Amino acid sequence: MSSRTTLALIASGYGLSAMGDEMLLVVLTLRFYGEGRSGGAISALVIAGVLPMVLLAPVAGAVVDRFESTRLISVVLSVQAVLVAALAFVDGFGMTLLLVALIGIGLALVSPALALLVPAVVGEDKVPTGYARLELFRTTGTIGGPALAGVLIAFVGERAVLLCDAFSFLVMAVVIGTLKIRRHPDPSQAKMKWREQVRQGSGLIRKNAVLRVAVPTLATAIVFTAVLTVARVYFSQDQLKSGDLGYGVLVAAHLAGMTIAAAFIAPRVPIAKQTTALVSASVAMGVALVVAGSFDSYALAFASFLLTGVCNTVQGLAIRNLVHAHVPAHMRGRAFASSGAMLNSAHIVGTGLGGPLSSAVGGGHALQLAGAGTLLVGLAAIPLLMRASTSKNALEGDSAENDVASEEIK
Repeated sequence: MSSRTTLALIASGYGLSAMGDEMLLVVLTLRFYGEGRSGGAISALVIAGVLPMVLLAPVAGAVVDRFESTRLISVVLSVQAVLVAALAFVDGFGMTLLLVALIGIGLALVSPALALLVPAVVGEDKVPTGYARLELFRTTGTIGGPALAGVLIAFVGERAVLLCDAFSFLVMAVVIGTLKIRRHPDPSQAKMKWREQVRQGSGLIRKNAVLRVAVPTLATAIVFTAVLTVARVYFSQDQLKSGDLGYGVLVAAHLAGMTIAAAFIAPRVPIAKQTTALVSASVAMGVALVVAGSFDSYALAFASFLLTGVCNTVQGLAIRNLVHAHVPAHMRGRAFASSGAMLNSAHIVGTGLGGPLSSAVGGGHALQLAGAGTLLVGLAAIPLLMRASTSKNALEGDSAENDVASEEIK
């Protein structure tokens, strides 16, 4: 099997998993709403799925670095299939949240493990293309999941949808499990104590000159940009008067931008230009949000949200590529998990601020504030990243530093 076919299968499985996650969220949200539960209950549902990726990142990263990736992914997906199937027959609020949290633990393991498989499939020189392909399929699954869930619920009911979702996890487990590609862990990891391995992973981002600037930069920017998720509802309905269809089209514009970036832009950015891509995308994102919130123009808002989608994908993939470039292979699982935890935490905070901010100042002003904050973060990061990239801890000098760090840990 060629590397292109193998990557396509892995990416397709990733997209199928993302689609399943979205279908699960739609089904359970509608279930809670139909049961008359509060908005707080629905928020708890969303948080239950994300929180494990934040709280358990150090442990999840250590597990990913310690075990062979293909088999780990296959086993975790099989367990997730059972958990999703159980949701079809469970109605209690507490048990539902528990099962969703357990599924979230699986995602905390699968996401970094999939990232570790990419270099083994495409080779080091094509890593940006490989990561972009994963992101393209993930975005496609994220777009298609809610629509497919809505259609299936109308025709076959929520229980059948959940069982179909469970089957999709099982299919992905079989597909990944039958691949011949393997990403074996470094032998030193199996000999290391769990506590030491977890401790080692917690400092990977902080100890690298580039990552300790790049990851917090994006995390801080996300606190501002996540306001968009809530603010655009107020902006679309109250200021643009675009109605439900108009709001849906604006959301679609953002998703279309993400797809375009993953398909055509991100694969063409070499590793050496990832810091430039990160800063440029942050600045462009800030400008787009300020422009969108400053004018009551639907066409301008559409173009701005299309650009925010492009920037969103470029930013996320820049971090993934920088982690790959600056962290030794046997530690990358922990680095991916740690960076993901920081970014997910920022998204939770930003989304939480979006509602009160939009209610207080209106959707347009909320977008302006979010854009101004994102723009300032991007501009402030420029000299910091320039200094980090030219230091001896940057990409060209990292190998020596990492060798020393590894010897100290041993």
